[in-house]
Amino acid sequence: MHEHQMVKIIGANGQISLGKEFAGKTVLIDQVSPGTWIIKSGEFIPDSEKWLYQKDNLAKLEKALEWTEKNKPIDNFDQLVKKIKK
Repeated sequence: MHEHQMVKIIGANGQISLGKEFAGKTVLIDQVSPGTWIIKSGEFIPDSEKWLYQKDNLAKLEKALEWTEKNKPIDNFDQLVKKIKK
């Protein structure tokens, strides 16, 4: 059962309006067959960030962030300078 159906006319420029309440929203348009589309609003992952969600990269990142919370940075500048001078 459909919650809400509407009939729209596609304008000469090939566009339809879904209403002002959807202005600025990002949508996914899935053409399931010629003349049949499913439109879903949502947030989508930019191509440049897809690597985070591949394999176990997100879990590795979360583990690293957790480690940084437990292991605060230390000031070891003097020790590094001594190592460089050797």
